[in-house]
Amino acid sequence: MINVIVPVNFSETSLNAAHYATKMFAKKAEVNIILYHFYESEQEILSSKNYLNSLRTELLSDCANIEIFIESGNNFIDCLSAYAHVKRTYIIVMGSADKLLLKHRFTDLNTLKIAEKNVCPVLIIPSKAIYQGITNVLIASEMKYIDETPVILAIKKILKDFESNLHILNVNDSHYIALTPEFKEARDRMEELLGDFKPEFYFMRLFNFFESMNMFIEDKNIDMIIMGRRYHNFFEKLFRTQHTKEMIFQSKVPVLVVHE
Repeated sequence: MINVIVPVNFSETSLNAAHYATKMFAKKAEVNIILYHFYESEQEILSSKNYLNSLRTELLSDCANIEIFIESGNNFIDCLSAYAHVKRTYIIVMGSADKLLLKHRFTDLNTLKIAEKNVCPVLIIPSKAIYQGITNVLIASEMKYIDETPVILAIKKILKDFESNLHILNVNDSHYIALTPEFKEARDRMEELLGDFKPEFYFMRLFNFFESMNMFIEDKNIDMIIMGRRYHNFFEKLFRTQHTKEMIFQSKVPVLVVHE
């Protein structure tokens, strides 16, 4: 079985992520969804199990393979990371809150920390996202250091599993009328690596990175953004800056974080 972990703390965002995940993998008989809960006191165990079992019963109408797991420890991030490693997890699916409420949501800090860990891909689900298929996938790429890396392999698996159309976008202030030889070479190399998925390439001159991304997402009906640290050096810095929240949590579509 292929394991997908959905951390659940019974907040609206985590419950929405659980519903999204079960619909996303509804037709994947080989997928086992694990509803994961981290408790802080012994008094929570019984009520947590009851809530999780109730949620599991509710979600079984969408996905046949669902189990629950609860544990405690010194640190939620470390425990979840260790459990995901032991289960050889395919993806961790986590929710994110409305961007206006971020400063009040401890959940979102944990989402960022898990996404920063190099355990497995992490799919971050916006609070109001409803699964309607993954038809169009966007890769935000810096078009550098392109090779057959674990990032590429993870992306290929996602694209194959969901038979998605692939869009590759580069936003850069050096784009004018024609591409430079370096960008042409990078495009050709990426097309060679991802040729089976018939990628479409787009190059936009940088005015405002976030505005450019959002405009493209709406125009192309993007269902998921894939961000790989090897692709986007800018993204490596995001986890240490305020831009992280803007990049991940203002998105109206899920963001898949993939590491080397």
